Amino acid sequence: MPQTDLTQGHVPLSLARLTAPMMMGVSSSILVQVLEMGFIGQLSTAHVAAITFTFPLTMVLTSIALGISIGTSSVIARSVGQQSHSRSDSDDVQRLGTHSLILVTAAMSILAALCWLTLDPIFLALGARAEMLPLIHSYLDIYLPGSVFFTTSMILGSIMRANGSATAPGIIMTVGSLVHLVLDPILIFGWFGLPAMELSGAAIAMTVTRFATLIVTLVFVFKGNMVLNSDHFRAFFASTKRILHIGIPAIATNLIGPVTAAYITRLMANYGETAVAGFGVAGRIESVAAMLLFALSGSIGPFVGQNLGAKRLDRVRQGVRASYQFSLLWGFAVALPMFIFGEAISSLIDSSPEVIAIAALYLALVPWSYGCWGMLMMATASFNAVGKPLPSTALAFARMVVVYIPLASVLDHYFGYQGIFIATLISNSLLGIAAYYWFRSQLSTMSGAYA
Repeated sequence: MPQTDLTQGHVPLSLARLTAPMMMGVSSSILVQVLEMGFIGQLSTAHVAAITFTFPLTMVLTSIALGISIGTSSVIARSVGQQSHSRSDSDDVQRLGTHSLILVTAAMSILAALCWLTLDPIFLALGARAEMLPLIHSYLDIYLPGSVFFTTSMILGSIMRANGSATAPGIIMTVGSLVHLVLDPILIFGWFGLPAMELSGAAIAMTVTRFATLIVTLVFVFKGNMVLNSDHFRAFFASTKRILHIGIPAIATNLIGPVTAAYITRLMANYGETAVAGFGVAGRIESVAAMLLFALSGSIGPFVGQNLGAKRLDRVRQGVRASYQFSLLWGFAVALPMFIFGEAISSLIDSSPEVIAIAALYLALVPWSYGCWGMLMMATASFNAVGKPLPSTALAFARMVVVYIPLASVLDHYFGYQGIFIATLISNSLLGIAAYYWFRSQLSTMSGAYA
């Protein structure tokens, strides 16, 4: 049985209750990442550049886990909704949770090992100098084994939210982030008599935190009877097929981002390590500005899934509309302060005037597209939630491969890295609008089918 029935009650209030705890967890996690970048910025610009180079690879791993998480959330949420509508067996939710946990643990263990074996050629291809490889290794040699803890925790959180329980995952993420924040400077700078471990210290702090978070999350999931029953292992392949029906397109969708980030990082590397560092600083600040959109997109999926399972298309329509409206309001609310205070905000992370100038330029341009970017997030999450992941993949492909990469390449040639930032603004805006109209059309079709 679901811990929270999302098929009843006031729609915006239901979404707010689901989003608030997730917002708490997401915001604390992102803020720690920003502060960590600030700590690393105190080491040197080369250290900031090294971390920025790692983003595409770490995003690939996260994207694969996120794809499985999206597939898990979609099928579990719809099963929960069907149970409320008396159309599903009571063991289905637990079975799906168990099998998704096995799937992500095995997949991420293999992928982390493969990445570790190919680190040098990957980063040389991204434009990193050979002299920077030791810095990259000092971080990723520890990060990669720990990534299994993080991705497994991600799946567990997805299972809980699909069941309508967002409070526990939000609290766990928040507490974990606080522990991470305490450990970061101690290990990076060598406080309290410890050696200064720099990037290795940052990776150790993250790994310890992720392991502790995993253990605590497992306790909550077991107590909620959301996973693990010996009878459920026999149907593993059937469950995996259902999860990956959504998960594989979702993985493809999410992988487009890191591949694009790798290409853009390569373009920025043409302007030197300072440009890469400035791009990385802006990216961290952007993640803070967009954190509420991330939280809401993570909430709209379970909401849509449960209500679709219960055949409540009216509530699906209301929830999606509310998410669009909020995205536009939030986008404007953060764009103006970014435009005015981008330089001052960037200076909190890095002291180099050149790095600050590049980051501030990004923040003066790109945030004006956050409203449309948010609508794209909501539409993508909603497509996955209704069991139609291919439009999400098509939108991501169109945004990054059809529009962003060609446009960035052309504008980079004529305007330098400023042209890359303009291309980001344009691609976010165009595909956000396209996503809005596409999902609205899908809802109209579904309404006819459910009539």
